[in-house]
Amino acid sequence: MRLADDRRARVPFALVGVLLLVGSATLGVSLIDDRNGTPEVDAAAAVDRADAAVQTTVRGAVADASRRAAAAPVIEPANTTYGRAINDSSPFRDALRVRIYLAVQSRLGAVDERVRTARATASLPPVTNASDLRAAKRRVAVERTGEGQLAVAVRNVSFVAERDDRTVLRDERTVNVTVPTPVLLLHDRVRTYEGRLNRGGLDGTGFGRRVTARLYAMTWARGYAQYGGAPIANVVGNRHVELAANGAALETQRAVFGRADPGGRLALAKGTARVGITDVLAGRGLGGEAWVNYVLGEGDPPRGAIAGLGNASAGVSPGKTTTVAVNHTADAAAYDLLTGADGASLDEVIDETYETEVRLISDVRTVPPEVRPRTEPDGGNWTLNDTTRETHVSVGDGRAPLPAVPGGFHELRSYRRVVEERTVAHREWVRGNETRTTVDRWTTRHRVGLRIVGTHAAGERVPNHAVDGVHSEGGALDGRNLRGIERRAAKRLVVHRGGANDLARAAATGDDPDATATIEGQQPDRVERWVYADVAALRDRVRTISVTVQRAELATGSNPPAELAAKLRSRRADLVDAPAQYDGVADRARVAARAAYVDRTIRLLERQAAAVDETQAALNDALGDLDAVAGDRLQELIEVGQAVDQPGRHVVDTDAGPTTLRVDGAPAYLTTASVDHERVPAVAEGETYHPLVARNRNIVTVPYGDAAEQIVGKFADDTTRVDLQTAAKTLRAANSALAAVDDEGLADGRDNLRGAVRSGVREATDETAAELADATELTPGESRAVVTAGLARWDSPAARALALANGSAAAPIADAAMRRADTPGAAAWRDRVRTRLRVATTEAMADSSIRLPEGPVRTVADELRAVARTRLEGRVEDGLRNAGDRVSKRLAGTRTAVPAGVPVTPVPGYWYATANAWEIDIGGQYARFTVRAGRESPATPGGSIAYSRDGSPVSLDVDDDGERERLGRSTRVSFEASTTVLIVVPPGKSGVGDVDGQRTEESPGWPDAGPGDLKPLVR
Repeated sequence: MRLADDRRARVPFALVGVLLLVGSATLGVSLIDDRNGTPEVDAAAAVDRADAAVQTTVRGAVADASRRAAAAPVIEPANTTYGRAINDSSPFRDALRVRIYLAVQSRLGAVDERVRTARATASLPPVTNASDLRAAKRRVAVERTGEGQLAVAVRNVSFVAERDDRTVLRDERTVNVTVPTPVLLLHDRVRTYEGRLNRGGLDGTGFGRRVTARLYAMTWARGYAQYGGAPIANVVGNRHVELAANGAALETQRAVFGRADPGGRLALAKGTARVGITDVLAGRGLGGEAWVNYVLGEGDPPRGAIAGLGNASAGVSPGKTTTVAVNHTADAAAYDLLTGADGASLDEVIDETYETEVRLISDVRTVPPEVRPRTEPDGGNWTLNDTTRETHVSVGDGRAPLPAVPGGFHELRSYRRVVEERTVAHREWVRGNETRTTVDRWTTRHRVGLRIVGTHAAGERVPNHAVDGVHSEGGALDGRNLRGIERRAAKRLVVHRGGANDLARAAATGDDPDATATIEGQQPDRVERWVYADVAALRDRVRTISVTVQRAELATGSNPPAELAAKLRSRRADLVDAPAQYDGVADRARVAARAAYVDRTIRLLERQAAAVDETQAALNDALGDLDAVAGDRLQELIEVGQAVDQPGRHVVDTDAGPTTLRVDGAPAYLTTASVDHERVPAVAEGETYHPLVARNRNIVTVPYGDAAEQIVGKFADDTTRVDLQTAAKTLRAANSALAAVDDEGLADGRDNLRGAVRSGVREATDETAAELADATELTPGESRAVVTAGLARWDSPAARALALANGSAAAPIADAAMRRADTPGAAAWRDRVRTRLRVATTEAMADSSIRLPEGPVRTVADELRAVARTRLEGRVEDGLRNAGDRVSKRLAGTRTAVPAGVPVTPVPGYWYATANAWEIDIGGQYARFTVRAGRESPATPGGSIAYSRDGSPVSLDVDDDGERERLGRSTRVSFEASTTVLIVVPPGKSGVGDVDGQRTEESPGWPDAGPGDLKPLVR
């Protein structure tokens, strides 16, 4: 059975073989059919291959378009049919998108991929008009991915697959590629650079802040050198502006691109040397240009030697602090106290301290009679017809209440009186024809208390502390103090008014006996000298009290007099130094004088503070007239001038590794001199080009001209006249110049000015003599003789004028007064006279009779500048190049001898700083500015790109008609910047400022940087 089943399960082997043969044949036919393929399958494969080819094509097109876009960047769209397709907000990116589209569109024709009988191609629509261009631009998207890569999306690329000239498949795809090209990095960095070049001094980190910092450093160094006596006639020149601008531009390049133009760095080094040597040699009569060329290795050393080339500055800067003390104001307060100006004089203060206010006060208590009778005749019906009274008053001692002692007073003497009024009344009565008389008697008593009280308080000037031994002799100076004041008060208030009985009788009858008087105590003979010596010692202490401020803030908002006044107010109790108990009245007088002196000093400082506010406001107005930055914004600029960022060199990081950017400006160093094609090839032939233009304007050149008239004029009676000190300095400079050279014009002007100064000295001498007579017992004639003797040590009108103006003549005049037999020789007396003369002569300089006409001073100043320039240059040309030459040394100082700047406190005697400012405007434009990215390899096509802006028009054959259409322009990298530089120097000397007679300095081409007039070509 099982065998039969096995037989049924077996399959003949021959049958199996036939089946295998038939199956293999069928499989073979199927495989052959699949290899030939269907049209759809072949078309899809061909399109995929075309897509891959398009990816490569787009990458190459993007790299090529990026290079071309960088070489001719569209920064400003053209007002043309095709140019208007470029968006104003992003012209460079739009132009790059256009270039990418056209490059891709033209290269897609080379894409031809086949899969058996299927052929695939790719295409983009051609551009035939502006509408097509706008649509083409919208098909392309670009975006930076990292610093050095560009992500590009080309939308709606058409793919077509054909077989046997029949379209089998159509598709539209977006092709996305990422290309390692830094084109947008370069564009964005150059745009950032230009943006930072156009940042102002207060607008974040950029060119404006950096140029401001450099100009402040130069200005403060040169200004303080000029103040120290260096022959600097022009503190801020356009050569300094040029140097600062280039240094700031190169530093901005380092911050933006990672490194600065190497040509610019070299040129800056040479420019720094050139400007530095020129500044050192200025006014020395040396061949400056020859020495500059020699130092820079561009020539042989000139003849002659350079002597004493030292650094005149002392490391000053706006951020450095300076100390402002009370100084001369301490003397002025002592003068006011001595003379009684603006309050009680010293003598009056002492008198007030020795004065006692006494009062007589009273109290009346009336005791009426117990019964006041009125007798009427007997019988009744009487009518009172008449009454006559007789009163008899008697005064005697008795019990009586005294009035209360007012606060702050104490009793000196008292009186108790009882006033009795005995009255007899006669009354006449009538009744019909009958007349009768009655008599009534009664007594009224008035109890009257009289009290003399006094107070020793010296007003509100000093604390009302107890006075030791006030009514007895002793204490400081062993004086009488207020001894006997009770007796004198009783005489004045009681005895001389009839006595206590009469005053009590008057009080009882309704009159007011109260009265007030001032009783003067007897002063020791030497109390005034003793008190003044103490005030003089306090004055010397107060003179040194100071506040510390930043130098530049002296002209922009800091108010040292106000700060000093506040400091003295806070320390008033310490300065007055009142003891818990006065050692006699003389001690209280001493403290009262100290208090009066401190209060005077505070008031003077407060007035000076008001003058400072007005001066600073006027200075800001003058800056505003120049369109300069003023006020709080100016203070911000000053803070900028204290420090500047110093970024180190670095490279720009990218996703694919560091990309080194190289900057190439044409010119690399922006000079204020005009350049041409020969010097800078980027400039068109025949064109004059101004890479940098600058203007700097000095706000105050001399203290009697320009904007200073608006400032100082507020505090002077006549702005057309000059103070004696300025005239004397100008005369002295003229004398020095004429000792070196002969110049008829200067000599004539000097003679006229000398006559004017002599006249001013006579007026000042009269003022001084009058003050001396008032301060001493000398007659007017004797005072004039003393003043003449004191001034004898100065042998010229200029020297005498300066001695009177600066107060140095006070001491020798006081000494001359002491030498007279009829004057006391005490040190306090000499100090008193010297103080009065020093203050009086200083303040007299503001008097219109002492101020001189402006004309002679201005004439000599102009002649001085001309002589210092032309005569010195002439001698240099004649070969006198030795810096030790006497003529050179004399002339070097004449150009800076005429004062410049404006006193921060234009009040005579209170000059503690001189300020000046310059408004500086800068414009610059590179003829060509190129930045290169220096990395390229077979794996990074397009990695090396040069981005260049030179102002050329940008044209492109957009519609493939063989003609290039204008898309826009590659504008030049340009900038404008303005800043204000302010400097403050100590008082005295010649101040600070440009004294070369040129308030405004403009470079060639101002105000337009860039191309100038075309010069005719020379063939």
